[in-house]
Formats: sequence, C-alpha cells, structure tokens
Amino acid sequence: MDYLDYLFSLRNKGSTFGIERMELLISEMDSGLLSFPVIHVAGTNGKGSTCSMLDAIYRENGYSVGLFTSPHLVDLGERIRVDGKILSGEILQQEVEKLKPICQQIGEKNAEMHPSFFEFMTAIAFSVFHQENVDLAIIETGLGGRLDSTNVVTPVISVITTISLDHCNILGDTLEKIAFEKAGIIKQSCPVLTGWLPMEANKVIEAVAE
Repeated sequence: MDYLDYLFSLRNKGSTFGIERMELLISEMDSGLLSFPVIHVAGTNGKGSTCSMLDAIYRENGYSVGLFTSPHLVDLGERIRVDGKILSGEILQQEVEKLKPICQQIGEKNAEMHPSFFEFMTAIAFSVFHQENVDLAIIETGLGGRLDSTNVVTPVISVITTISLDHCNILGDTLEKIAFEKAGIIKQSCPVLTGWLPMEANKVIEAVAE
C-alpha cells in the first residue's frame, strides 16, 4: 500500500477522543523525542495565523523552527515545516515506514489503541523536529486542548488565542466547557498568554491557571 493511502486509511478507523493512544505511541518511540522547547497554541480561531507569525518572527531572528499546523491545503507535508520548508514526500514516506510497524504492533495488542491519522501525523512532526534538532517547535492543537494528541508536550509557554462555540458535540455546549478544554494545555510553572476572551471563558482560564 502506498504510504499516503495508508495514512489516509487511518481516517476511516475512527478513534475515541483522548490522549492515551498518543502517550502510548510516544512511549514506544525515541526516549528523547520531546527534548525541544515548545510553544503550544490552542483556540477557536486565530491559532493557525498566530503559529505562522511566531514561526516567521523566530526564523527572522536566526532560530531553527519546527512548525506543526493543520489542516493542509494541497500537500500533506504542509502540516510539518522546518525552517519554513514543507516536509518532502520522501521524508514523509521514510517516517511512515519507520512508525507503521510500531503502530501496527500497538494495534495488534489492542485495536482501539491504534493511533489515528492525526496522532500519526503528530508523531511524525515530533520525530522530524527531534532529528532536525530545532531550537523551538511551534505546535498547534488539532481539537480542543486537554485531550488533543499534541498535549503530550510540556511547553515553555502556552497560548490560547480566542474562545467561542465550536465542536460543541465534543468540547461542550457552553463557553465555560469549551474554555476548560482549551485550558488543558496550561501546565504547571509554564506561563500562559491569552487573546481577548469572553468574561465567562476568561474566568475558567484564570481558575485553571490558579
């Protein structure tokens, strides 16, 4: 099976919302995989543009930067960039061939723990950033924050751009519930920056930070 066919076939498997599969996958990979500093960005809107602006600022100042965003527009490699360059098909294929046996082994033990498409792509991003020895990785959450597959990182700073009603069937049907999910990227002793937030959402963020 072509590596792209394999990746996209993972979209059809479906998966339970949560980070347990990602934690398991990371534990089966390189022990030093997440050694690079991370800026972790969540939010209803504006997180992609915020990540792109941060990437441009740090690269302009001489840093080697990894950027992980979603979705892509044309090429799957757009999701994973190092120093502004999208991931080539050749490297993407190499990463798939390296990670596929690990994922299959996990799935053989427990089919429900087989990584999803987004989890697979997240793992590839981490692997590439580790190999490229980036000075900094800017990571955009895929959905929510608390249970998003990217939330296995311990960032140097967390960013929550905006909060409004989105993915209510998964994240909750009130601003407070959604804010709680986004606030899941806040970590102990790591600063958090927010954009303008509705009062009810801001109260939740402040409470989690406290």
